Order: sequence, then structure tokens, then C-alpha cells
Amino acid sequence: MSKRKSTDKRDPEDVEMASHEEDNDDSGSDGDMEDIINVDFEFFDPKDIDFHAVKNLLNQYFASDAILFGLSELSELIVSQSNVGTTIKVNGVESDPYSLLTVLNMNQHLYNIHKVANATTEAGSASSATPATPATPKPSQAMTQIRDYVFTKSKQNEKLHAKLKELLSAGSKKEVGLILSERFINMPVETAPPMWRMMLEEVKWAIDEGLPFNFEYYLLMCPTYHEVAPKVDLDEDTPKPAKKKTKVTEPATFFFHPEEEMLQQYAEFTQDFKLTTPPTVAESKNTFEDYGIAPARRMMLIHKDKIPEVVQLMTNNSQW
Repeated sequence: MSKRKSTDKRDPEDVEMASHEEDNDDSGSDGDMEDIINVDFEFFDPKDIDFHAVKNLLNQYFASDAILFGLSELSELIVSQSNVGTTIKVNGVESDPYSLLTVLNMNQHLYNIHKVANATTEAGSASSATPATPATPKPSQAMTQIRDYVFTKSKQNEKLHAKLKELLSAGSKKEVGLILSERFINMPVETAPPMWRMMLEEVKWAIDEGLPFNFEYYLLMCPTYHEVAPKVDLDEDTPKPAKKKTKVTEPATFFFHPEEEMLQQYAEFTQDFKLTTPPTVAESKNTFEDYGIAPARRMMLIHKDKIPEVVQLMTNNSQW
């Protein structure tokens, strides 16, 4: 499969965050001058050289629950799948990615259901062999861990739980794509729509070439947070006002990735859940909870027909 990102690196439609630096040194005081660094974002396929950086992004994505998964194996699945998936870099192909968006076939990596079917084309001739998505020689332990994790976290929602059990069973004819999306916190949201458009294009190309990306549903575990009482305030010696009985209301949920808030409008099932593993002492220094933000996750199961609609909505969003 010819990959436009590998050859051209950037599309004309891809995002460029232009500088707004003032050219006139006499335009005013330092406080009045805008000094914004000009950054060109380059879009690449995941590569072997990205292994450690991808693993770090996954560690950030799963947060304190990262210890529950084989991130090395999961990172290897991502970087070995060059036909679908995008990274963003700012210092050329050899640099570390700042952002990642990819989709993995859960059914394939759980049961290797396409290992033989993708060895050749439908004509079955050796001369017309099509390169297959790398298949593990045995069921992926990392994907098995993720499957068991979503089974556990979906138990609060009986319909979602039953649907996942059906879709991720060994004999399922409908396959699930696990979308993994993570980026550095200072990456602009404007970089998200081009990545989603690329993913849709690549999935279509992969299906056209007989590769196992014909998903019926897409599964996401979106990073979210809600506001809580700041721990830093509780540690202070200032007097606390007397507590009053108030009506308990569900805290509002916010998304770390704004584009994923759009996805929930098209989700067939959603379920909020807390992380299983409490942060260690060292990790807790880097969490938002001390400042009144408690991280969580929102699981979404979205039918394939809805994904193009939401990507179009992302692209047309005038607020970005």
C-alpha cells in the first residue's frame, strides 16, 4: 500500500500552526508584543524507531492503570502496523512523536482470525500476495488484558457489557476496532481532525486491499476528569467553614481531548468508570487531583457508520 504520509510527510490540508510574531521591533513594549513560535507538524506512519515514545504515550493514556497491561507488546503491535495509524512529529522522521492515533483489530489480536485469510489475495496466487497486518503467533496477552478490563468496567451497563461480550467472543462475525488516541498536553486540538481523516482513509484503503480493518464497531476509552475538592486546600491550616447539608449532584464530566466530546453524541453505548489502580506517591505529585481535578475514563462504543459523520463535524468545527 502506498502511503502518502511516508513519502510526502505532510498534506496541503494538514495543520500548520503559523506564527503571529511581530516583524516591527518598534511596535510597542515587550508586554504588547506577541512572540509565538512557528511550528510545522509532520504526519508519519508509526515506525519501529517510535517504539519507546509510543510506549510512553500509552503509559500516559492508561495513567495509573498502565501497570495492568503489557505496554511493550501493545507498542509493538502499533509500530508494526504501518498501514493504519498516524504520529505527529516536529523535528523530522527520526524524532519522537508528540501525538498518536491508531486503531487495532481486537478480534484479530485476540484470536488470530485473519492469519491465514490474509496470506494471499482472493485469487490465491503466490505472485499476487498482499502484505498482511502483522499477526501475533499466539493470542496477544496485551489485547486479552484490555478485553478483560473493558468487560470489568462495563459491568455497570448491562447492555454495553452484553454487547461487548457478543462482539469480542471467539466466534463473532462482527469485529471491533480499538482506537488509541493520545498526545502531549500542549498539542493543539487543531491537529486532531487531520489525524481522524487519515485514519478513515487508511481503513478504507486497508479494506480495499483485503486487510482486516472492516470493523462493525469502534471502542474508545476516552480520558476524562471531573472537579473535586482540592487536596491542597485541605492541607492548609486555615479554618474551614462549617459544613452544610447540600443536595448531592453528579459532578460534570469534562474531556481532556475536546474532539472526543463530539464522539459521545454518536456513541451507541457509553459508560464512565474510575481507574482501578491508585497512583503511587511519586505519580500523585503529577496528578490533577491535588488541584481539584479527578481523572477518569468514558468508554464509548460507536457503530462504523457514525464515524465519518463525527469526523466531518470535527473538521467543520469553527471553534478550533
